[in-house]
Amino acid sequence: MEKKKAIMKIESYSNKDGILVLSVSDFGIRTMLKGLVEWCQQKYGSYIKLEMSPPYRSRSTGAGSQNSKIWACIQQIAQATGNDLEDVEDYIKGKAVARGYPYKVNKLTGAVRPVSMRTINTVEASLLIEELYKLAAELEINLEE
Repeated sequence: MEKKKAIMKIESYSNKDGILVLSVSDFGIRTMLKGLVEWCQQKYGSYIKLEMSPPYRSRSTGAGSQNSKIWACIQQIAQATGNDLEDVEDYIKGKAVARGYPYKVNKLTGAVRPVSMRTINTVEASLLIEELYKLAAELEINLEE
């Protein structure tokens, strides 16, 4: 089953009992959760694997944004090294995966494929920026601001 992302509200948590109560108002998410819960109850004895994080904002775009910074760095590194933009982008994403950048695994080949920058949040964008600065330093490229 494919991973799904949803933002939910914490209604209550009991440390004593280990009970976490979450709510969601979106009916599409409710429907997806209903199917997932039923499937896990039938197939996995009511156990579910859950990955949680704060609801970080999407990466910033526009002038002076994280997105602009990422592409400016990629362009400068590509120009200085003679590599294609796509090659620099793929390399940086691959390095950032080791630090927590999100990825998908091809079910047929088992190959790891970092996700598109269109879907990342501010924290994940900062991982790319840090990796770009690290690569530039290793290659002795002075990134212009």
